[in-house]
Amino acid sequence: MARVIMIPGLAVRRYLEPSVEALCKDGHQVELLQPLGWRSTGTDLRRYARRFARQSRDPVDLLVGCSIGTQAAVLAAGEMDVRQLLLISPTLDPARRSLRTALAAWLGGEGHRHSPRLGVQSQDWLRAGLFGIERGLRSAIDVRLEDELPNVSVPFTIVHGDTDRISPLPFAADLAVGCGGRLMIMPDAPHSWPVGDGDRYRSLVDRLISSHRDDAPPIAPG
Repeated sequence: MARVIMIPGLAVRRYLEPSVEALCKDGHQVELLQPLGWRSTGTDLRRYARRFARQSRDPVDLLVGCSIGTQAAVLAAGEMDVRQLLLISPTLDPARRSLRTALAAWLGGEGHRHSPRLGVQSQDWLRAGLFGIERGLRSAIDVRLEDELPNVSVPFTIVHGDTDRISPLPFAADLAVGCGGRLMIMPDAPHSWPVGDGDRYRSLVDRLISSHRDDAPPIAPG
């Protein structure tokens, strides 16, 4: 059994609940954080990451960040006992570091059969409001992963879904190569992966945790 913390994307959380349940079935202890942008968490990304890092007292086997949650995971990793990072669909690449371009990418949607349904997302968005979404996005724009990731001293794996329309492959590849991490390209996976793909997610998490314990690289995704 491993301790896993998952950090969702901006202002959304429900879409990851099935993924949490999938890991729990394997006996892992999983915590899904409330997202950046909600009234309960605030809109400052650095403060958000610092707060949960200080609240996490026990060692974490795997810290998982999804979308903007990747930025929070990287910021928090230096302030907590984390054994490795899993960064899924990292954001924001240089071409999307303005409010206009970031919103355009986000509002463009994913167009994947497993993408979160509007009815699911809208319930979470209401907890943030337009103000929370806009301010949270502005805060994320100011955090550049290519500047922060070199400060991380633990192993990390970046996952890029090959149908991701929001976070481009070159950005993910540059981060992995430039900062000494692993890059995994997940076939038929959207930006919101692991949504709708609990089996492959469980398999990946199990392999990452096992490989860290055995000090061996994980096998390629199936």
